[in-house]
This record gives sequence, structure tokens and C-alpha cells, in this order.
Amino acid sequence: MRLKIWFFSILGLLILGMAVYGYFQAISGPENGAENAPKIEITPEFFDFGEIEYGKVVEYIFKVKNTGKEILEIKRVATSCACTVAKISKEKISPNEEVELLVTYDTGAMSGPHGRGKQERIIYVKSSDFINPQVEVKIYANVR
Repeated sequence: MRLKIWFFSILGLLILGMAVYGYFQAISGPENGAENAPKIEITPEFFDFGEIEYGKVVEYIFKVKNTGKEILEIKRVATSCACTVAKISKEKISPNEEVELLVTYDTGAMSGPHGRGKQERIIYVKSSDFINPQVEVKIYANVR
């Protein structure tokens, strides 16, 4: 009976140790070649349209650059509100290449008091940059 308890205790510790090791391996990412990995950079980090009239549609172009040494893949572009649309000009970006991220904001899409006053919208860009897989940029406006 005592041998059985020892056996299952050691087996349990072994399984726990392997699980912890696997977890830390998974979150650490690729260790070799990290300096060669793709790296996303979006400029500027935000844009302020200033004061704009309700019902107006405005656009701004952010620059997306791959500052890494391998091809950067854009996996997904999303926004915080249906009133904002974001489109990237190219989904596979070569090293040192810069592409455009066109953001269109329709101030008339939000009715009522929520669509007026100071507004903030977030654009989410998911990519193959394993160090920074999701980058956010913001647009601001004061809708009157």
C-alpha cells in the first residue's frame, strides 16, 4: 500500500513538472533567431482629427513598417466600433517595407449623445510579430 502511494506521488510530481516546463516553453517563444524575427511598427501611435461636424466621414493613413528581418504577416485588422473601418494595403510585409493602414471614421454612424463630443476609437492589428503580436493605434475626434 505504501509503495503504491509513493509511486503515484512521484508520478504526479513528474507530470506536474512536465506541465510547468511545457508552459514556460510555450510562453517564451522562439529563442533562436529572435533577432531575425518580423517586427511591427506603426506610426504615429494616434491621430487626432480635432473638431469635426457630426455626419462627416474622415480618413487617416497610418504607416505600418516591418523593422525585422523576416516577412511580417498581418493576421487581422479590427476596430473598436462599427463606425470605424481599417484596411491595410498589403498583408505580407517584407523587411524594411512600409505599407499603409487606411482608417475611415464615419461620425454619423453613432446616433444620439454617444456619437457626439469627445470620441476615441481603437484599431487593433494582429501580426506574426511574436514579441508584440497585437498593436493598437487610436484616433480621436471632438464631434459637434
